[in-house]
Amino acid sequence: MTFISPWFLGGLCVLFVLYYTLPKRAQWPLLLLASLGFYALAGWAALATMLVTVAVSYGIAMHMGKLKAAQKAYVAQHRNSMTRDERKGYNAAQKRRQRSWLIAGLVFNFSLLAAVKIGEALARTEIIPNMIFFVGISYYMFRICGYLIDVFWGKVEVQRNPLKLALFTIFFPYAMMGPISRYNNVSEALLGEKRMDWEWFGRGLQRMIWGFFKIMIVGFRLRIAVEYLAYTPGEYSGMFSFFAMLVWGAALYADFSGAIDISIGIAMCLGIRLEENFISPFRARDIFDYWRRWHITMGTWFRDYVFYPLSVAKFMQKWPTRLKIHLATAVTWFTTGIWHGVAWNFIVWGLANGVVIMISQELKPAYAKFNERFSFTKTKAYTCFAVLRTFLLLTLIRSFDIYMDVPLTFRHFASFITRPQFGAFFRYFGENDIWFGLTPLEWLVAALAISVMIAVPWFRREARGDEPKRRPPAIFWALLVLAIFIFGVYGLGFDMQDFFYMQF
Repeated sequence: MTFISPWFLGGLCVLFVLYYTLPKRAQWPLLLLASLGFYALAGWAALATMLVTVAVSYGIAMHMGKLKAAQKAYVAQHRNSMTRDERKGYNAAQKRRQRSWLIAGLVFNFSLLAAVKIGEALARTEIIPNMIFFVGISYYMFRICGYLIDVFWGKVEVQRNPLKLALFTIFFPYAMMGPISRYNNVSEALLGEKRMDWEWFGRGLQRMIWGFFKIMIVGFRLRIAVEYLAYTPGEYSGMFSFFAMLVWGAALYADFSGAIDISIGIAMCLGIRLEENFISPFRARDIFDYWRRWHITMGTWFRDYVFYPLSVAKFMQKWPTRLKIHLATAVTWFTTGIWHGVAWNFIVWGLANGVVIMISQELKPAYAKFNERFSFTKTKAYTCFAVLRTFLLLTLIRSFDIYMDVPLTFRHFASFITRPQFGAFFRYFGENDIWFGLTPLEWLVAALAISVMIAVPWFRREARGDEPKRRPPAIFWALLVLAIFIFGVYGLGFDMQDFFYMQF
């Protein structure tokens, strides 16, 4: 079951009614039951794996909490009898014990995640044809592992109720594709009592409509064209490949950000604010700006839990600063690629991002001097150039997702020069009534929908979901709903239950 399923939408309406009519103390248990039911529909094996993960992580967090409490009590009791060095040595020893438990929890969870990822990779090659796909496992693993690390660092208090920890882990709006929420950001809202706020509820519905619009009119429709081009890679190269990369960027963004809009909208209807995951990523001026706008919660997770700890690791204390930063960057982006999937195309995708970032870091002084010397770098025209440059660069890197084969992807890159096929590309549209699986009218619908996505002031919201200065009138939302029913892609051989990003 996905957000697009009629059964899901019907169940969601029932949940909203129960949520605001039952006693408020029953709100978080109701969300837990709904989340367990939602996840159980993905398969009992997937549900069992999730419950084992929560149980093991709960036990480890509780043990770390007990060690911390015992350490604090012992130091308080013997403060006057211990020297400073004795107290320092005792605290260090206790910290090592806590760290060993943290490592055990991380190893268990990430080993389970790795086993699932490897199994899914083998299933795609039909080596393990009956492999069960564990929807959302990457997301809940990162949430629960982030919680364990925060407990170790002392950033959050241990959650003593395993059911409340389970709710944080698999809260159904962010179960499949995020955002990757932090415990200290959402726990109070998840577990607190909420009253009906009609204005906030209405904004949540609007956010859901916006997500459905992007997914069903743009994402699902353009997916047909991407698959058409990707499944016949030998026939289409040069301009065809470049066109496929552009279409893939639009389709992926519409699909993934649309799903996040629905997630955030559902949570808003329940009185819960989730983190933003996208902030106009295609307006980014450079790759750093892009990754502050695209899949934000994933980027901040890797930054806080991989990059920062590695860059200050003891074994690198005497290393040159640049070398430490570059090594931490390479490892961070390698693991980011592995997180998306155990396959070479994902690894190369991650490393390509890392290499571009490292080169950009080295060239920062040159960029600063260039911008200081030439005044045209402060003009809107140069800003547009920087945005277009970043968009094209990330489009090329993102193309490793299309063909799922590294050598084949590089051959398509080479075809831009060796076999551009400009004439064949433009003749294709004149000689065919169906363009890459879509009619000209469907392309027009998609183009208009993309224009709406870019132009609507509501879309230009700030981080944390703050509302814009101007909000579209009610007629705008009515027209969006009408457009979804008329132009939305629902079936006709198309599997609407797959989102692009669920494969990662």
